[in-house]
Amino acid sequence: MTEEHAENAIRLLDIVHDLYGNDKQYPYENLPFLVKSDGGVVLSDGLMAELSKDENSDLMDWAHENIVGLFE
Repeated sequence: MTEEHAENAIRLLDIVHDLYGNDKQYPYENLPFLVKSDGGVVLSDGLMAELSKDENSDLMDWAHENIVGLFE
C-alpha cells in the first residue's frame, strides 16, 4: 500500500464515518455504496454529495475504484 493510498483510505473512511457512524445498521446492512452486476460501484447520495465538495473532489474517482476493498 502506498502512502497516497493509505491517506486516501483514511480520508474516505473518515467521511463515511461522519455520514454513517451513528447508523446502527452500518456497516452490516447499510453500506455507503452498492456494486452493480457489471462490477461498477454506485456511491450513496450522501457520500456523492460529500465527495462533490471542492475539498474532497480528488477522492471521487479513487472512491469508485477502491471503496469495495475497504469494506471486504
